[in-house]
Amino acid sequence: MTTSETFIYSLLDAILFEVAGKSGTQDYNYLLHDLATTFAHVRQMFLNKPHSQFSDMAAYIQKHGLHSTTGLKRSLPALCYDSSFPYKTPVKSRPGDYLGTNDYIYLPPLGSRHINEFLEKYAEDVPSEYQDEIAAVIYYLRVNCWTNRRGSGGYASYLADGSLGVTKYSKEHNAKKRQKTARARARELEQQKALIRQLQQQEKEKEKKAKQEAETQERELGHLQVVMGGMSLLDVQFAGMQRIQERTDEIRYRSIDRYLAQLRLQAATAGARRNVETLRQALETLLRRHHRQPHAEVCLFGSFESGLSTLTSDADFTVLNFRDLGREPIHELASNLQASGWGPIKTIANARVPIVSFTGHGIRCDMSINQPMGVFNSQLINAYQRIDSRFLDIWFGLRTLADKNGILGGSTGYLSSYALTMMLIVFLQDITSPPVLPRLQQQSADKMVTRTIDGYHCAFDKEPRNYTALAAKNTESAGQLLTEFCMYFGHTFNYTIWEVNPRLGVIRNRSVSPPPRSRRDSRPKDWQMCVLDPFITGRNVTGNCRATHVAEIQKCFRCAYDAIVKDDISKAFKV
Repeated sequence: MTTSETFIYSLLDAILFEVAGKSGTQDYNYLLHDLATTFAHVRQMFLNKPHSQFSDMAAYIQKHGLHSTTGLKRSLPALCYDSSFPYKTPVKSRPGDYLGTNDYIYLPPLGSRHINEFLEKYAEDVPSEYQDEIAAVIYYLRVNCWTNRRGSGGYASYLADGSLGVTKYSKEHNAKKRQKTARARARELEQQKALIRQLQQQEKEKEKKAKQEAETQERELGHLQVVMGGMSLLDVQFAGMQRIQERTDEIRYRSIDRYLAQLRLQAATAGARRNVETLRQALETLLRRHHRQPHAEVCLFGSFESGLSTLTSDADFTVLNFRDLGREPIHELASNLQASGWGPIKTIANARVPIVSFTGHGIRCDMSINQPMGVFNSQLINAYQRIDSRFLDIWFGLRTLADKNGILGGSTGYLSSYALTMMLIVFLQDITSPPVLPRLQQQSADKMVTRTIDGYHCAFDKEPRNYTALAAKNTESAGQLLTEFCMYFGHTFNYTIWEVNPRLGVIRNRSVSPPPRSRRDSRPKDWQMCVLDPFITGRNVTGNCRATHVAEIQKCFRCAYDAIVKDDISKAFKV
């Protein structure tokens, strides 16, 4: 896309925003003739500024006929494609108007949400070198073209070159706006961390109080014989120990539940998730409008799409429908991002899945090309975690447990977060009684949308609300379920011959064998552990785990269970 096209696209968005704001709270039919008149004024402005770096705008408007109703009607669909303006703006005709003299664009009134979203997108998406010129154009139109000079509102100020422009469109104003947004995100993160520290202190105090209560219960045993004088000493001791055990179990699970609730505060805030979605939209707009990728679709996957993101999570994106323009796609993508001011850019082209790494909106990002399977994997996990609120408590507990005990890291031959998530899902489907989760890939055809990627069937029921009643039948707390998970994978699960099969939602004897390895393949020749992918048949997501590492994984869960049942959370989680 040329500089002229990019500028005109951005300017048209600003013009429509001005006109919609000028119309107040009423629906408005913006005549195509009036929009053409507006572009005629823009053309005249640039003819009067022959030395401007954007002086070619006058020739562009002339060439494409934007200052005439006929030419504008022909060009407008392309100009409005993927517009940042909040509403779609197709040209409409009044019934019986065959000459097109009353063709118009329908503009509903802008609500406060639409206004804020547009101005945020303008600050982020429009190249900063265009902003002062757009600010000057809008000021010129308010003075020379529109009868209501205020347009969408906002005052004017002097720009860097000494000319007047509408402040909210200017480079300086939007640079400050971006800085303010970044500071607000940083403050939100600090507030979240402060809250975590406060709750950690409260949890320590609660645990201390719980232990004192347990000691009090033990002392009561000495008084039970007096109170229950007709019973033998053995019966008294048994009744007392049973009472103490019940009380101890209650305290233990209450402690672990509180600790899991505390760990869940690691989850990314709603504001962070909104920022990532805003970033996704900005990247998609950038590729579509500025880099000759009109059909590009930027999709989120990984932790932010699955709902398992933390305060420090990176954002993972993949670009679908990325058009081949004659060079290596990953280098083309990196060049697009670099040219638009994103950076610094790091390209990892030799990886199994090539990626571009960069920082946007203060968020660390990895971006790949044409990886739809990752999107579906993340959406499947998202569907499961939305069924029952205990899922996130348990998952953050398991993630912390694995991380603190050194068994988290798929690239180093241990458990990846993805493998750990599959283990949790199948445990909640097949081992808990009654089950907490359904088998979303095993539902009737009428509940699932069929989708095939690279020959693999990727359908699942995407309506988690259908299964909340099923989950509610299991009344165990998140702490109890996590304890049972550790007991199962620490003492019961046979790592040598069993598989975790999330597609079927069962744990059973292995149904697949490892593929042949070449001599230069460093991965284990035999699988020491088997957790299958839910979509790619026969893919073991723990295929990199070596025998010594699997022994460490089992030992971690076994020791964690033994510590939790002794109410030693600090030992279990290496606090």
